[in-house]
Amino acid sequence: MKCPMVRLSNRRLLIDERPVIVLAGEVHYFRLSRSDWADRIKKTKEAGCNALASYIPWIIHEEVEGDFDLSGRKRPEHNVGEFIDMCHAAGLWFIARPGPFVMGEMKNEGIPFWVYEKCPDAIPTTWEGKKGSSKNLSYLHPDYLRFVKRWYSQIMPVLSSRLQGQGGSVIGVQLDNEIGMLQCWTGETDMSEDVLCDLAAWLHMHYSDAELRARYPFDLNDPIARAKAVWSPADAWASHLRTDYNEFLRRHFAQYASTLRSYAEEFGVKDVPFVINIHGSGGGRATTFPIGISQTFAAYTQGEGFWGASDHYLGELTRQNAGDLYFLNAFMAAVNRPEQPLSSMEFEAGTGDYGDNGASRYTGAAADFKSRLSVVQGNRLLNHYLLAGGHNPKLEVPRHDGNDRAATTGERHGFAAPIGPEGQLDPLYLALKETNQTLLAVADKLADMDEEHDNIALGFVPDYYATDVKHPGAIQDVVSKLEDARGPLEGLVRYMLDAGLSFPAVNLQAEIARSVKAIAFASSLCLGKTEQMRLVDFVKRGGNLLFYGRLPVLDFEGEACTVFADALGLKVKPIVQADKRALAIQGVGWARHEPELAEWQIQPFDPGRGEVFMRVVQSDDVVGASYRLGGGEAFVLTAEISMRRNLWRSLFDRLGASPAVRHDCELGGVLLNRLSNRAGERFISLINLDAEDKTLRITGFSQPVFLEGRKAKLLPVGVSFGGVRVRQSSAEIVRRDGDSVWFRGGKSAEWVEFESPVHSNLPIDGIRLEIPAGVREVRVW
Repeated sequence: MKCPMVRLSNRRLLIDERPVIVLAGEVHYFRLSRSDWADRIKKTKEAGCNALASYIPWIIHEEVEGDFDLSGRKRPEHNVGEFIDMCHAAGLWFIARPGPFVMGEMKNEGIPFWVYEKCPDAIPTTWEGKKGSSKNLSYLHPDYLRFVKRWYSQIMPVLSSRLQGQGGSVIGVQLDNEIGMLQCWTGETDMSEDVLCDLAAWLHMHYSDAELRARYPFDLNDPIARAKAVWSPADAWASHLRTDYNEFLRRHFAQYASTLRSYAEEFGVKDVPFVINIHGSGGGRATTFPIGISQTFAAYTQGEGFWGASDHYLGELTRQNAGDLYFLNAFMAAVNRPEQPLSSMEFEAGTGDYGDNGASRYTGAAADFKSRLSVVQGNRLLNHYLLAGGHNPKLEVPRHDGNDRAATTGERHGFAAPIGPEGQLDPLYLALKETNQTLLAVADKLADMDEEHDNIALGFVPDYYATDVKHPGAIQDVVSKLEDARGPLEGLVRYMLDAGLSFPAVNLQAEIARSVKAIAFASSLCLGKTEQMRLVDFVKRGGNLLFYGRLPVLDFEGEACTVFADALGLKVKPIVQADKRALAIQGVGWARHEPELAEWQIQPFDPGRGEVFMRVVQSDDVVGASYRLGGGEAFVLTAEISMRRNLWRSLFDRLGASPAVRHDCELGGVLLNRLSNRAGERFISLINLDAEDKTLRITGFSQPVFLEGRKAKLLPVGVSFGGVRVRQSSAEIVRRDGDSVWFRGGKSAEWVEFESPVHSNLPIDGIRLEIPAGVREVRVW
């Protein structure tokens, strides 16, 4: 059987059966003059990118109903096929993003105005029977889909003739954009008549008539009664609606993605990945990003050929948010299919000055750090968004809405991009170029490597992020409890990274693999009975568990559920909130040498037979204890503990989770990760989140490694390049040319050790040095 030219396999992206890493840049052809296309394509390639991506906005190409222009008949800038051909001629792959929704600051999120006029019933109805205020549409409304199919009938043939497998350069097609984002951030859940009809049908498939009568005291088959009840849900059954609607919505989004794919394939686009873009970050953090995973994972894992891609804006990577990026990638991987690698279709690049007011200015370290960490964690596609700015064209038919342009940002767009609207290069362009070139210098190795993990995984519960359906009362009460897990998660991940641990995430709403030895889990007061029992069974069979945050006393519908606590033999007490004085938390037993710390809120418990290791000084309330259960051990910690390195590292050691590779910097602020291949070749990734220079001793390294402030390194260990095998090095590789390898110099001495004598020239940072025969080590200032 013939294999597709572009496919996903074993968490790899294969193009012509070769593992690759794609570093793309987003450039909007429709925001550029046709005469500027060649320049921006050239600058994209010179930035170290091997691919270019672009939205293909429906509103641009069918502004007037039925009057399509994809050939440049009206404006030369509409000839998207020619633009793709120019990318191909320049040696760049192309990733198409044809919507129908594209967002991208386009008016109507890229949907033509006439669609709303022709499909008024597709405009969602939300809580209390009100119409939604955003430009969202009911994804499966038949009138909307009829016009979407017609749009795909026009754009997909343009792409199909240019697929990688047809001799072209198109290696991926994104279906829609940020599915579920509009209803998530507005809180306007789609409760239109057709959606509620589908919900009722779904409920009848999943519950018996008796169960439905117990859950919903109204006639689900009566459209009027159903709408009235769902639009203003009573507290008695609102929490049932929340869980049912969230699960239904995942299937709803999956059906939408499947429908779009069927249209694309009908019109010739096959044998390339179909990308589903996941929204969720905000304010420089990713604490809300898993909401997008929760909404869409059923869509991008429903079958082969789908591919989930992150969309995040984290700004500078710092001690505060570095863990966000790490768990973002880990959570995505936890729900992915076995063949699916990680990817990102909106990987923030540029200055961050999105208001064009001079209030923000990122450094080159922002994109550099995020790129390196993401590649180490298994991303095979990063699309730098936005790489090049441009100008928003005027609408053909004036809307008299202020500027009559196709977008909302005025005439200029992408003023924060490394390539400005007029083609000017920001200094961050050079920084991004350096990052891309460094990654591509060893991309053939990285593309076939996996992150090395220590014996611990981070617990992930997708339903903890099914929080986009909100309504005052019982629904909001449960949502607030679920959101309480985010604080403990943030701290837990930070402390795990500070301890030098490399770890995946494990989906606790699926079976836990036998290979998982220990789990660290940040919990809330709510956790489903099945998930609680799954964790009990995990410990009984020999796993070790850290349960951090709040012990669950309720299930996802707010009903009493203490399966986990009962299995351990402990009794949960009410949460204690400190009044005028903080609560003093004291270590006991093996933690007795820890200094007291102050807490303002705790969840005490009666430890029963547990071995206590943390209690409140004023009251003797217990907040930390461990329990032997079957062949494993569970550690329960219900107070949010600050950065106590000895305590956290002792906890991780007791879980059996010690880092295989360590550094000795007690100041912290260094991310150490590693990846390797089946041949035993490795790279050690170092990222210094602090401004101070650091000299590190690293496990297995014969000499110290110097790491400048706010700099990163990707160090080869036992890696072969042609006839040269690098045993280890304090310098990273920046270029390769045949058997020649260039290393980056720095402001301190760098060293490179070889497995065997080197007889050839060794280029270091572009400087060729003659290395005498028999020399195994080279130092450079």
